[in-house]
Amino acid sequence: MDDRESWMGMMKFAVLGDPISHSKSPAIHTAAYRVLGLDWQYERFQVTSNDLEKFLDERLPEFAGFSATMPLKERLFEIACERAWGLDTASAILRGSNTLYRNSDYLAVANTDFVGASRAIEGFANQVSSVAILGSGATAKSTALAAVTAAEHVHELTLFSRRSEPAEEIFDVISSAKPGTKCSWLPIEAAADFGGADLTINTIPGSADVELEVDQKFGQSWIFDVTYDPWPSPLASLWPEDSRVSGLEMLVQQALEQLKLFGALAKDAEATLIHKVLADMRSAALAD
Repeated sequence: MDDRESWMGMMKFAVLGDPISHSKSPAIHTAAYRVLGLDWQYERFQVTSNDLEKFLDERLPEFAGFSATMPLKERLFEIACERAWGLDTASAILRGSNTLYRNSDYLAVANTDFVGASRAIEGFANQVSSVAILGSGATAKSTALAAVTAAEHVHELTLFSRRSEPAEEIFDVISSAKPGTKCSWLPIEAAADFGGADLTINTIPGSADVELEVDQKFGQSWIFDVTYDPWPSPLASLWPEDSRVSGLEMLVQQALEQLKLFGALAKDAEATLIHKVLADMRSAALAD
């Protein structure tokens, strides 16, 4: 039996990361499978960047696909390039992938974080001209690209992080995607004195050892905080309730794209079915 025959019979998926015990992915994917009437499995495994290649070599034949979270997105992309797997456009631009799937008779990777972030802010994107981002990891890169492409009027991006080096890589991505965007870096401590932006995006995990003392004036316009439990986060609470977007929407929207790549949901699925899938995934994420 070849690998393809093996995984088609089992339809097993999993999320990989380090740490991983907090991940909501098993809950939301399982909820989606119930709505879709699929008897599929979705697990979780703690895997470090150094061990990812070995893990894939040993376990990939058993699985139809994987989701990847911190800190594996850049390493997954590197492995995909080394092995000449398929790449979607977002992965190629961001040099990071969060999804490994089987596309017909070959393996491919994709970055669904970009789609998830774009959909999370699309409701007010046309009113945004300046963006402030807290953090400089893979999620910061995805959300930065989403912000400048979804919000066509954005002309200024300010990034706050511990070090400037990761910010330069993000700025390279932004400059290629939207030439002319003014990009600036400031140390994370400077957020307290920042004058504000139309859209603030927080990508710093709640467990990160970072103290954010943000002035109330920072709370102007919109906040998109990739955290979602508990909600509102201390940072998001500085904004009015109708100006907050939690990371829950990005989470379920990127998972929706993974469902399509995994073959669980048709790309042209009816809107009513998509609405039901999203609703049940949101409920599962908050209940788990």
